[in-house]
Amino acid sequence: MSPLELRTRVHSLIDAVKSDELLQRIHDLLAGSGEASGEGVWASMTDAQRERVMLAYSSSHDPRNLSSTKEVMKRRC
Repeated sequence: MSPLELRTRVHSLIDAVKSDELLQRIHDLLAGSGEASGEGVWASMTDAQRERVMLAYSSSHDPRNLSSTKEVMKRRC
């Protein structure tokens, strides 16, 4: 997906938000990330690190790759 397509999709998703609370959280997330000024975590990552994050994000959309909270908590103890 090109950056332009991605921006368009993000804008569409934000336009569809009905909850004021969710909209505020999205705003806070984006405003506090430092990305607008180029100082955020994403800007400090190498290309390889960014690729790993994007791969993990993509795989999170497949329910077979997800674990229940109960399973995760078992592993932590």
